[in-house]
Amino acid sequence: MIVFLREKFIAQIFMWIIAVVFIIGTLFLIDFGTRGNPFEKEGGKVVLEINGRKVNQREFESLVSNELQRQQYQTQGRTEVDREAVEEQIIDQLINQQVVVSSIKISDAEVEHYIRADENLRSGYNFYMMQQGNADAYLHYVRLLMSDEVLRNQIQGLPLATDLEVEREYYRQNRKAKFKFIQFQHYEYTSAVKVDDAEVEAYFNQHRDKYKLGDQINLQFIKLDPRNFVTDADVQAYYNENRREYVTPEVVKARHILKKFPDDATDEQKAEVKAEAEKLLETVKQEIADGKSFAELATAHSDDTGSAPNGGALRGSNRNLPPGDYFARGDMVKPFEETAFDKLKPGEISDLVETVYGYHILQLEEKRPEEPKPFAEVTTQIRNKLVQIIGTDKAKTLADDLLFDVEIQDYTEAIALERYKDFSLTVDETGFFEENVISIPKIGYIGTFSGLLEKAFDMEVGVSTVIETKRQYSGGEVEAYFVARALEKKPATAPDFQTVKAKVVDDYKNEKAKSLALEDAQNLLNKRSEGESLDDLAKKYTPPEGVSQTERQAKESKPFARSPTSNYVLEMGTSREAMFAAFEMELNEVRRPIQGDDGAVYIVQLVERQEPDMEAFKNDAAEQAKIRRSLLQTKKNEVYSNWLASLKKQAKVVDKRSAS
Repeated sequence: MIVFLREKFIAQIFMWIIAVVFIIGTLFLIDFGTRGNPFEKEGGKVVLEINGRKVNQREFESLVSNELQRQQYQTQGRTEVDREAVEEQIIDQLINQQVVVSSIKISDAEVEHYIRADENLRSGYNFYMMQQGNADAYLHYVRLLMSDEVLRNQIQGLPLATDLEVEREYYRQNRKAKFKFIQFQHYEYTSAVKVDDAEVEAYFNQHRDKYKLGDQINLQFIKLDPRNFVTDADVQAYYNENRREYVTPEVVKARHILKKFPDDATDEQKAEVKAEAEKLLETVKQEIADGKSFAELATAHSDDTGSAPNGGALRGSNRNLPPGDYFARGDMVKPFEETAFDKLKPGEISDLVETVYGYHILQLEEKRPEEPKPFAEVTTQIRNKLVQIIGTDKAKTLADDLLFDVEIQDYTEAIALERYKDFSLTVDETGFFEENVISIPKIGYIGTFSGLLEKAFDMEVGVSTVIETKRQYSGGEVEAYFVARALEKKPATAPDFQTVKAKVVDDYKNEKAKSLALEDAQNLLNKRSEGESLDDLAKKYTPPEGVSQTERQAKESKPFARSPTSNYVLEMGTSREAMFAAFEMELNEVRRPIQGDDGAVYIVQLVERQEPDMEAFKNDAAEQAKIRRSLLQTKKNEVYSNWLASLKKQAKVVDKRSAS
């Protein structure tokens, strides 16, 4: 039922997915939480000009830093991220954005009308951020969507997908392979790597650009956490005064069977559905009398593909619902709701209920009245609310007072004043750090304290300020205030070997570990007898000196198809070499060790090859239509991408990074 009640929404989402194939890779460039419209930032020298659009040093570094952090998080720090490649990726996406937004003129009035006309754009996180004072970023986001949609409609023709192409695509998607494999993770070998200074310094000299240091800063700071300004008494008092906010609404538990109307059904078609539903109602009543459960009948007869597998059970969207398949008033369309809440008693089966989706047969299982939630259940929720209502105001007031005092006295002397003694304040110092760090020393992950980096690097040495930080993607909630002073700054520099030796050693060990993993895999493979299984081979494993991993195990991947866009082998790992080898190897063949894209090494054996039934496909019109639609959309995206690529070639890009 939930599926059908939200069909329109899902259809709109599907259209959006198609519309943003291009820009989905670029939206991360916009930080809706704290940084506003990226096309209007200020700070530092201009490092890029793209068709007249100027990108300054601060904006570019911020974008590069965000992407570096994202990639490092994805790889859990086990694979070195290439900064140069990330910079080129950011430049390419900035060009994409500028080409799109400059190719068609969309007025502010058109953007506002577009938002008003689409309910989905008036809800959710991005709209919330607009209400929190980030209107420019949100309107820019919508303008990008509109530009992309208009341009696709203008440029994409209707490429045809021939029968032969459809067959080939079905064959690619359904021809699958399965590996048995033994895995050797390269990071298991870092402790076994022996290096000397000469080797490490030689590695440094070959990769000097990798170790260039950006601007650095050392901060002195006092942190004020709004959570420390909300007491248990505050929480209890709020609960006592606002009990109506914390209730479980009146709910029911019901199942249904749906006979669905065809799309754009005529009156005659609706009459036919009603006749079928009336017959089904008699059948349901008879089979219930014979001892069958309503859930069994819903699974067998309902047209609601969302609830039928669950025996016709429904769950609403209200976040205050109790666990289980319940729904509240407002979750379902009116006729359905009225029948469930006002007409049926637990155990009763309804007559036919007509809605815009078709005819429903309901069985009410349970009805619960509105109930207050116990204090213990909502304590955390209330505390979080009060932190934003009370805590942030108190923390901000105290931060402003502190700023006045630290400008007159030393930081340590200021917090020793009588008026601050009840707050357990401390003074700390970060030490030098760069703007592209993932975590600020003595403070923490930059996503938790979004806004701190940007403000810190704009500060003048010796000047104190109050910096408000917000947890990234939290909906604008304040995380902490910092009374901070820039003690010292260092300009970007190319460090000498000794300065970055520790990092160079780690990187060099990482590279050597990959070689050791490959060597270890080859040594084990050399022990394999003709026809020996990987299970038996794994039992022969003896670790080299210094490796703590003492045994190996043969595992199996899931069947996978060769993908044009991904190198991921299901349940094994990411490896372009393995992806292609799987469809060239003979059944039961074992090849030389294969390198994974993330540094892992695999001994693989092809244990299964699934060939699609092409004759069955030729007789399956529905599957043919599905493949054809997918293929047509791919072709349309290619047309659009080719057009975009041609515009990008014409784009005037001035790279001033080397001069900045």
